[in-house]
Amino acid sequence: MDTLTVNQPLVVSEPTSRNAEVTPYSGADPEIGGNPANSSPGPRRSSRTSKRPNFFHVVHESRLDRETMAAIKRSKLETQQLNIDYATLVEIPTVYATPEEFDNPLTIWNKYSHLGEKFGAIKVVPPKGWHGVCPLDTERLKFKVREQQLQNLSIGKGFSHPSYDWDCHQMKAADVDLMNQLFGRSDPSIEEVEQEYWRIVKNANRSLIVKYGADLNVYSPEFEPYLVDVSGTKCEDDWWNLRNLSKSPGSLLRYSQHTIPGVNIPWLYIGMGLTSFCWHTEDNYFGAVNYHHFGAPKIWYIVPPRKAGRLESLLKDYSAKESAEFAVYSLRIQVAPEILVANGIPVHRIVQRENEFVFAWPRAFHSGLNVGYNCNEACNIAPVNWLPMGYRSLVNYRFYRKTCISFFTLVMSGVCNYRDMNAEDLSHMINALLLLLAQEYETRNSVNYPRVQMYLYLGAEEVFNVNSHFDEAYRQQDFDAADFVRALELLCSERDDDFLQGCTLLSNIPMKDCDLCDTPTFGSCITCAHTNCTVCISCRTYHPCDCSTRVVLYRYPLLAFYRMISILKRAYRSMSGMKWRPEQEYCKITKTALAELDSMSLFSVDQLLKERCDLYTVKARKNLDCNVELCTPIKAPCVSSADMDEISTTDGGSSCDSLDTSTQSNSCEWDVSWFSDLRAAFDRCHQGRHKARLDDEESYYGEIAFTEPCSFGKDTFSTAMNPCALATMTKYTMRYLLLSLEEDCAYLPEIA
Repeated sequence: MDTLTVNQPLVVSEPTSRNAEVTPYSGADPEIGGNPANSSPGPRRSSRTSKRPNFFHVVHESRLDRETMAAIKRSKLETQQLNIDYATLVEIPTVYATPEEFDNPLTIWNKYSHLGEKFGAIKVVPPKGWHGVCPLDTERLKFKVREQQLQNLSIGKGFSHPSYDWDCHQMKAADVDLMNQLFGRSDPSIEEVEQEYWRIVKNANRSLIVKYGADLNVYSPEFEPYLVDVSGTKCEDDWWNLRNLSKSPGSLLRYSQHTIPGVNIPWLYIGMGLTSFCWHTEDNYFGAVNYHHFGAPKIWYIVPPRKAGRLESLLKDYSAKESAEFAVYSLRIQVAPEILVANGIPVHRIVQRENEFVFAWPRAFHSGLNVGYNCNEACNIAPVNWLPMGYRSLVNYRFYRKTCISFFTLVMSGVCNYRDMNAEDLSHMINALLLLLAQEYETRNSVNYPRVQMYLYLGAEEVFNVNSHFDEAYRQQDFDAADFVRALELLCSERDDDFLQGCTLLSNIPMKDCDLCDTPTFGSCITCAHTNCTVCISCRTYHPCDCSTRVVLYRYPLLAFYRMISILKRAYRSMSGMKWRPEQEYCKITKTALAELDSMSLFSVDQLLKERCDLYTVKARKNLDCNVELCTPIKAPCVSSADMDEISTTDGGSSCDSLDTSTQSNSCEWDVSWFSDLRAAFDRCHQGRHKARLDDEESYYGEIAFTEPCSFGKDTFSTAMNPCALATMTKYTMRYLLLSLEEDCAYLPEIA
């Protein structure tokens, strides 16, 4: 019997404590799915029994208010600070790259990962003769600034965004004026600027506002007039040109089909003295590469990834008046290094100068300040060995914040390109896919709702033209319904390359976040006919409509994940000469169990294609009896939607009855009224484009409640080719995709 060894995922049936630290999926970590028999025991727990709290005996008079409690927590932290010389903090390592190492940023990253994981970052000095090119003409550049009130940074209220434009000449002049005002000269030492910055931040006894040109989206239309033309130069194709970084060999971001500023498209930063960035990690716990183009040094403070959890706890206590989400993810809380050190959190330091790179490792908290007028450029990096930390971000973000790009989208986009990877990378990919499979198997198996696979029926254009409605709603989004259907059908192909292409195409189709916990519903979700509310299966008890039309709507069948894993395991064995084995065993899922759960789906594309194939076989036999030569292939994945239309309508001689199907005769004909609910939603959307959407309005489409057909009875789905079944699946899938597209602000309909 075929068996997969799977790391047990974290599956939460109800919202858990937001303070819980969740470990990554790596097979070496025994905290993911319990304690395997062959693992070493974890830290000892206290043998003391905890008394069950009495929730009904509360003395309110003695309870301190929230602000007082927050002040006490903050005071305890601040009184534990040390008087330290910042220059004595342990420096992160500096790598003087050789020409061979400097061939590719991922070469440096992989070679010095042991240092990055230990210290949280490294500094890279390029070989002699190399110098980057600033992507924007700073002599002409106009940009918006962020005002920072230094005295308020420690309480998270130090930022404002004026509407006027600035330029680099104004920034440089403001820097000179500030240095003269504070130090009596324009060129104070690094140490003087650093000490003054932290004195103001900690004591808050001086009002000082500085301006920072931060997060400038270099390649947006706004800055197109200022772009420096590097075509025909070495810089154009240089992997160290941060515009090319995400596409460099070995990066999972190279396969992403979406442009995400600051992640796979660089941001530019133009600063003056005492401007700063507060404690934070990168989105999705990506790594980061920061290049110093010109100007005064930038000082960095780094906390290693292994201490990230402790720093998160400290930030929550330090800003206890705010939400935990604000404390950890707002990028607005600045805490002096000595407070961290006094609370057992190691802080490393580095001074970054012109023509130097800083590599920040996944989940390494970092903050810093600019010593004077300068310019830096930054972008994210996601080598395959980022995957364990990427999964940790997915779990830690739950109930806190949305992800900028789905973890599993990056995993799936890399599957089709497995030939680009080495054996170690393949091992990370297999672990990630095993995790996804275990998560989907457990969650889908935990509910009794009907399970149906997404599908769009495109063959009834005279009744409802799916493609034209998508085109009308999202003119600027390159979404093609036919490509979506093709991807679903490719999953059933016998050829591995076609199958993997379908997996990749499907992974780039937009997905909706859970309306409760904000986790991307990449694999499956719970939805119903009466509300737009879509939740992940783990949050099913919080779906507001307890009705008979609730279903599990999924993208991939479970056997598709099994097949991907099998392909990668074969590739791993071919490269390494060894059979892939997990570091720890937790649970085993057999291929038979996966197939059994898939077969229980009320509707699947595989089932639909098999029925098509059977019908074409019947049709072929009839035509052969009449000595008619067939040109239509029998192979299921090659059947088009137009062919399907010929079979499933009552026009001409190709009705369901004429082909001896088991569908009910009264459900074989398509009805225009079936899609009146979606037409009404598109009308609301069209009207909404002419007015600004209110904050409490969830969608331009309003609440898309379905009229019949919308139920999942066995009569309707006795055959996948029943028009009522196809119409129902089209409506559910179309609503999911429309809401997914709308949810991403980049794809919102244009306001006329």
